[in-house]
Amino acid sequence: MTTMEWERLEGVYNFRDIGGLVTSNGLRMKSGLLYRSDELSRLTEADMNLFRKLNIKTICDLRTVSEGESKRAKIHEEQNLSVVKIPIQDPSWELTRKGMLKFLLTGARHMNFEELMLKMYQHMAFGCQREIKQIFDLTVEKEHAPLLIHCTGGKDRTGFMSSLIQLTADVPYDMVMKEYLQSNELIAPRMKKTAKALKIASLFRLKEADIQPVLEVREAYLEQAYKAIFSKYDTIEDYLMKECSVESEVIEKLRRRLLD
Repeated sequence: MTTMEWERLEGVYNFRDIGGLVTSNGLRMKSGLLYRSDELSRLTEADMNLFRKLNIKTICDLRTVSEGESKRAKIHEEQNLSVVKIPIQDPSWELTRKGMLKFLLTGARHMNFEELMLKMYQHMAFGCQREIKQIFDLTVEKEHAPLLIHCTGGKDRTGFMSSLIQLTADVPYDMVMKEYLQSNELIAPRMKKTAKALKIASLFRLKEADIQPVLEVREAYLEQAYKAIFSKYDTIEDYLMKECSVESEVIEKLRRRLLD
């Protein structure tokens, strides 16, 4: 499936291949093995036909139970498709709801949503070790490929996990960052609707500038996670093995599977 076909997806905004990137030593991550996306509850029949072309075997759902129940993925009903749920609590989502409630109840003029997002990325780096191990173990199993990883917006939890996989494959950090930031362009239509809904919910006391930090990805967010990681570990491999208990064999197997 080409990028142009992905752009025709009607019910999914933030869908793309995790692979296709060139590594530091000139190899290339294979395309067609790992994909990333936002939630799948709005898939149309045309979308599902395009998904069938990808022959996706497994969906890795990073959403919480409540998120999954509120928006069920239509594609889960597809035959021979397994769903693996690895919930990653999204502190920004919960804290944003609490922040909104505080705003509505107290009339607070400013909530620091950017700070909440930075804390979220810190949490993903050092509060989701078990989930990271599960995702890496899942990624290297041949029977689960092609694999689609998704959360609600496909930008933060999915973005961080995708970046970990790309860095493990030895894709340069600046290229990983560029790919991560691509979410902003893809999710812009959906985020405009979200911003409008939040402003209405706050009786228009919230301005779009106030909530913009949760509507986009920023270089500072991903850097927050990796600054924390590299302040403690010299390499991604050290972090994965020592902090997340990912076995060295899994890391090597991932590289063999993903690299041309």
